[in-house]
Amino acid sequence: MAHIHTSSSDSAAKTTSSAPLRAGSHTAHFFSTESQLFSEVGQRLYATLVAGGAAVIIADGPHRRGFADYLESHGIDLSRVTNQGRWLALDASKTLAEFMVGEFPDPGRFFTLIGGILDRLTSAVVLHGSARAPIIAYGEMVAVLWEEGNQRASLRLEKLWNELGNARAFHLSCGWPLRFFSTPSDALAVDQICAEHTQISPTLGVSNPPETERRIGGFLWQLKARNVLEHVSQISRQTLGFYRDSAAPVWISVPEAINEVLAIFNIRLAQRDIEVRTNIRPDVRVRSERGDFKHILSNLFANALDASSPGSTIYVAARESRHSVTGVRGLRLLVGDQGIGIPPSVASKVFTPFFAARKDINIGLGLWTVRDLLEKRGGSIRCRSRVARPSGTMMMAFLPTEPIAVAA
Repeated sequence: MAHIHTSSSDSAAKTTSSAPLRAGSHTAHFFSTESQLFSEVGQRLYATLVAGGAAVIIADGPHRRGFADYLESHGIDLSRVTNQGRWLALDASKTLAEFMVGEFPDPGRFFTLIGGILDRLTSAVVLHGSARAPIIAYGEMVAVLWEEGNQRASLRLEKLWNELGNARAFHLSCGWPLRFFSTPSDALAVDQICAEHTQISPTLGVSNPPETERRIGGFLWQLKARNVLEHVSQISRQTLGFYRDSAAPVWISVPEAINEVLAIFNIRLAQRDIEVRTNIRPDVRVRSERGDFKHILSNLFANALDASSPGSTIYVAARESRHSVTGVRGLRLLVGDQGIGIPPSVASKVFTPFFAARKDINIGLGLWTVRDLLEKRGGSIRCRSRVARPSGTMMMAFLPTEPIAVAA
């Protein structure tokens, strides 16, 4: 999974949200209530304006009013900062319509419109504040497209925001209602969204949650709080993509599937200067449910990316093979990193539910679900890791060419 940042108290959340933001950062705010959204993003808007910076929000009417109420209740004179050109509040649907061509955002129109808005804010900051003062944007246009059922355009818009962030110094926050994600098939979509952001910021919604809930992570806690499912185990399976009852197995081109999954992580790879080396024959295929196979790939790769240091290399290999015990023909998949490695005392626990070697970025469910998906199809997964130099971890998975039903 992508990075999940959690906090153990309301004061901790405030400190995190109000901390200085790195130019070019891109935060996804998953929220279950508007009050959570107004507080979390409002703190960042407030800190930016107080520091002499500028802000633009592109949201629906109720959210524009909600943010305005939050800022005014905290002492911000919106009339003054608006007259100074340091505050803009735009309608999400109307702004979106300015650069949509058919079903997709037009890059040229987007860069002209949003780039022009950021240029205006920058000029206002120089005139009324400081050239070093921050600029922040909050947007809901991606959520508008998602709710309309145009998920591909929504993800494309996230990529355009990232491209703009590489050219201009500003921080972007996006609002994502958790009500969008409540079914098993939503898991890969959440992974895709998270991959387009440098920060994920769920709110726990309670003060001092139990240690077990902190380990599970803020995002999973919110889904639990919304009563998506009755039990943690059920939530885990639904949230992280158990597609057992989805489409029937099909023949999948392994190189194409791997390339599609790697494309999700392109921005994070570029930001950290991480190289991906692949060793895959172009004709390798596997018969599997497409969603399951991509979920396995994305989890293995996300774990490798989380473990990798800037400038390192991730290795991905796939080849036809046979099961070491049964002799069944299938696919051997290897994903390796050059991270610090996993100590032997920890390596035996990596497939255990809710275990995570780095609890700041991992809710400890990805490898557990991967193993379960593989084993229920007659496959397997192993972990080899080395902490001594050269260090690193290799995940080795096997998936039969023809899935074998295994009794639960």
